[in-house]
Amino acid sequence: MVLPAFLLLIIPLTDIAAPGFSEQREQLLSDMDSMIHQAKLDGKYRCCIEPPCRMCFLGNWIWDDGTCDCDGEIAKENWDKVCPECKNGMEQGICESATEQCIT
Repeated sequence: MVLPAFLLLIIPLTDIAAPGFSEQREQLLSDMDSMIHQAKLDGKYRCCIEPPCRMCFLGNWIWDDGTCDCDGEIAKENWDKVCPECKNGMEQGICESATEQCIT
């Protein structure tokens, strides 16, 4: 599409530039964290680490619908069903399960 010449004078070309990778990534992670926060408020995200894992939300573990129940699996001592991100948090001592002690 060719713009009329007078529009080219009105619209600065710098305003048309798309955000770079870093800005897009930051926005994506911020949006995902907001969705995880809402899922926590709705009782659908029961993670044992803070900040909550993203692995479960992305569907890269047992749950594929934006939920997490690693805290519940810790309570049942189903260590093999706790996502690797939460297991890593347990090893680092940042696991704070609401239902059980975070040890394997």
